[in-house]
Amino acid sequence: MPPPKSPNSPTASPWGGAKRLSRGYLLRLFLASAIALFAVTPIFLHQSLESTAPAGPPQLRRWHHSTSSKQVGEKSSIETVKFELGDKEVFNFAYEDEHATNVDLPQNIGAAGRSLLLSALEPRPVWDAEIDPEYEAERCRRYFSYTNGRKHFRGNYKGRKRRRLFLGSLVADDSWHALGAIAMESYGIYTAVALVEGNRTQTGVPRKLRFVNGTSEHRILAESRLFGPDTRVAIDYFSFEGELDGGHLVREHMQRHLILDMWKRAGMTEDDVGVLTDADETPSRDFLRAVQTCEFPELNPKTQNCHTAKVIVSSKVFEGSPECMGSSRLWMHPDLILGKCIEGIGDDEFKLDVSQRQRKYAWRKKEYTDKYGNYSGWPKEKKTYPLWNAADFRRDQQGHVIMYEQVDYLPFGMGHTGFHFHNYFETTRQLRNKYTTYGHPVKGVENMTVSEMHPDLDLMVDCVLGRSTENNKHHTLSTPLEDYEGRIPIAYGLVEGYPMARHVELKSILLDDEMGHTVLWHHTNRSKDWYERIPP
Repeated sequence: MPPPKSPNSPTASPWGGAKRLSRGYLLRLFLASAIALFAVTPIFLHQSLESTAPAGPPQLRRWHHSTSSKQVGEKSSIETVKFELGDKEVFNFAYEDEHATNVDLPQNIGAAGRSLLLSALEPRPVWDAEIDPEYEAERCRRYFSYTNGRKHFRGNYKGRKRRRLFLGSLVADDSWHALGAIAMESYGIYTAVALVEGNRTQTGVPRKLRFVNGTSEHRILAESRLFGPDTRVAIDYFSFEGELDGGHLVREHMQRHLILDMWKRAGMTEDDVGVLTDADETPSRDFLRAVQTCEFPELNPKTQNCHTAKVIVSSKVFEGSPECMGSSRLWMHPDLILGKCIEGIGDDEFKLDVSQRQRKYAWRKKEYTDKYGNYSGWPKEKKTYPLWNAADFRRDQQGHVIMYEQVDYLPFGMGHTGFHFHNYFETTRQLRNKYTTYGHPVKGVENMTVSEMHPDLDLMVDCVLGRSTENNKHHTLSTPLEDYEGRIPIAYGLVEGYPMARHVELKSILLDDEMGHTVLWHHTNRSKDWYERIPP
């Protein structure tokens, strides 16, 4: 029996609730930026890994919005935002804000967030909709998995029709910086997007539903064609007030279970591919297109027996800012599985029952995994291995391949295939709420500096404030993003001036935090017991 649902009518489908905007409501975006910072470059660029920490970060003033705006047409205006260091202006950021009658942009997301979201909402054609066989063949040759010290190039191109992809994610208090970037990366690719919002956090703390039908947040996310002109977006709501068997992660599994049901209602078949993410993760656009057209064996319904069903994306991590891209680790999510191997889509003959899982909605028991039991509990006569539920998507049980892109700028050529927009936020209050009430809660954050709360935040603060990352387990890129040789998010290349604007905005937010930044993660007792065991 599916978990209890939300306030929606039991007979209503969330796929029927989204309305398309008329052409009269289109948004337009004009961006211009001027960066005059040659004399103060160290304020914005990362310190190299060998550099020493500065004596103290300069005090950057808050955003300064112009008091007057130049009118552009009847509904638009050019607003200029200035950043000042002492008495010297060091950065100008201008954006066009069109006030459409039925789409109000969220307040308090900053000029950088507004520029990104306006760009994401701009109606546009899907520029790579047409298939170029020569380019597709070259693309398919670039992607490989890596096992036992060897690269295994996974696919070639045989002129197939593009596979249909279905996105699924939980949504809650996620930043529009992440949501907008993900929408731009995948614009026009997904057949359907299934989103689930809960009335409690993973730890059970009540929260107000944010994306309720009729709100501006719902209109932007589900009704504005944010994910593409023909991509259907539905939001369902999860509410469960009973006692949980198994702790707060079970609530997360129950919510994700709804995604599989939504995919089925949206028409997913065994030939389609499900992409399960958190709301701050996305495969790169190039890899998504490869998934649609390349002959990856994991995505062939004729030969896939669900033993090795999961395709893992290796993602570059951005900590709070486009200019704080991790250089020493990859995040191994999101995850993709062929519909044939997904519970609710594939043949129920191969579905695990509750007794074969840790508990209802949770991941499978060890004897039904490749990693821990070599599928020893599964009947040998079965022609297909167990179907994967939503918890299996996110659990390391092996039965997977990790995908990389062949690149020339790295010694081993193992380029990333996705992006993780980690710890994007508009206020430090939001950040503390996340670390108090969501997946892996930290006690006492109200009395901690941002750096004290988590080693990832320590790295972010060091990066944004221009401090040395020598004492951090991981490091960030030592050059500006614009000098990076690898693949970057589409939003960071298309929205002119956005990466630096967000970086400076985040610096202002951090410097305003009343707890200051003198106490670091490596000063805490927790770091002595736990720091060296952080996954690489």
